[in-house]
Amino acid sequence: MSGAAVIPLSDFPLTQGGGVKGFKWCLATTVLAVVAPVQRSEALPHRITYGLVGEWKATVTSASLPEVAPDSSGLAYSTSHDQTGTVIGGLAQADGWTGLGMNLAGDKYIQVPYSPYLSFGTGDFTLTAWVRMMDTTRTVKTIIDNRGSDGRGYTFSVVNGNKLDLLLSDSAGSTHHQSNPSLAPQLVANRWHHVAVSVRRTSWPAIATFFVDGIPVGTTSPRLGSIVNTALPFLIGGNNDGASYRFSDHIDEVIVFNTGLSDADLPYVTKPGKPAFAPSYWNDPSRQYLNNCYNYATTKATNTYAQPGRHSGAVASTMDCASVVQAALNDGLELLPGYPDASGYKSAVALVVAPGYDYHWYRRGTDNLWTHKPGGTAATNLDSLGLTISDPATANRGVYTQFCGYFRVWSDSIDGSGHENIR
Repeated sequence: MSGAAVIPLSDFPLTQGGGVKGFKWCLATTVLAVVAPVQRSEALPHRITYGLVGEWKATVTSASLPEVAPDSSGLAYSTSHDQTGTVIGGLAQADGWTGLGMNLAGDKYIQVPYSPYLSFGTGDFTLTAWVRMMDTTRTVKTIIDNRGSDGRGYTFSVVNGNKLDLLLSDSAGSTHHQSNPSLAPQLVANRWHHVAVSVRRTSWPAIATFFVDGIPVGTTSPRLGSIVNTALPFLIGGNNDGASYRFSDHIDEVIVFNTGLSDADLPYVTKPGKPAFAPSYWNDPSRQYLNNCYNYATTKATNTYAQPGRHSGAVASTMDCASVVQAALNDGLELLPGYPDASGYKSAVALVVAPGYDYHWYRRGTDNLWTHKPGGTAATNLDSLGLTISDPATANRGVYTQFCGYFRVWSDSIDGSGHENIR
């Protein structure tokens, strides 16, 4: 042996087979080259800071102190008002939309000290969060509750697993405002969704707009009375009416604005961007051999040779379409009925299988061409005949004779920073 690193060619772990892929791709990778011009990444979404008054993205744990959720909005620096939340009910730190998030299962919640900056009176505001609901049987899953001892204030919840609900309570009464569950995109269990409501009450006509994944899913005329909370804490995942209304599920990046974001601005809180083909990140020796096609397709570097279903504890039992598709669905990927269009903010990936031996994934870039990373080899924009890939279903795939389907994933314009829960 020369001492050179042995490059795994299969996407399935070497200890579990995948030799046929290695045989076929060994020949192919000796001639494959990156011949297309490198595509520039989409511009990164700007971070909206105008009106930002609260931002909770993860928790911090300590052996000697309670688990806390720091407010990263910067409000503490400009006002000296501390909005650090305390986790109630047990450890909440878990995989999130980006890096670490919060798993509030078991009726945990986060209690933020009373803050006048989170109480909007008769003004405008926007509430947003990333949620991943494993349990949709609970009638009310409260994302935010900011009501005072007299009941005045607001709550933002998911109702019946498929509707967003904004409760506005003033001294004269209260009203539930809800999204339209028949509009797409719809909330689906075991997938990350961005949920938001923008409330604009200081201009005419007053309007509250609900959003799922950055897309409007209903409007309503909001109550105009003062919803000021003068005393009680701001709750993330909690509810003042009882434990049965708590969110009790995965949540991340809870962000609050004291302005009603427009339909044009709101997606910038959501939009992660889509990947372009710029393979130097994946072909760097520090990660090329530790990340495979599943990592590349989901744009998430784990350095674990990620496997469909490993994160959910249900990997594919056999190398066939049914098993690998189910494993990917267990991880939260979204199976499509046909070729993916370019709408929405998710990226497109495709799955193929060499029956009994291995699987392989492709991803679509911002130029609408497809690229892939065979096992621990270099990322490439060519198929096994050295041709660019306009559609994996018709490309030359060698022994990967079964085309299993197209999927949508939450990837990112920054390579390695995808948002699906893979491992």
